[in-house]
Amino acid sequence: MVKEGEDFIKAQGQPDVRDAGLIGAAQRVEHYEMAEYGTARTLAKRVGLNDVAETLQKTLEEESAADKKLTEVAESNVNVTAARVAGK
Repeated sequence: MVKEGEDFIKAQGQPDVRDAGLIGAAQRVEHYEMAEYGTARTLAKRVGLNDVAETLQKTLEEESAADKKLTEVAESNVNVTAARVAGK
């Protein structure tokens, strides 16, 4: 996933298309992290580590907020502009 992001950074071409790719790569990382934190939180709850589970839940909420922000940025302008540029 990191390599994919690095590839987009190094890519030549339209900046808007590159930005859309970077946002997509960042969201894939967020989704991966959310899955991992969710799994760890559930395991912590199951073994009675409630303080740990609460901390992991807060972290999961932060990752979810970051993903939502990336979606807002992408949908507000970047994806529209990238689609327009790519369609030319």
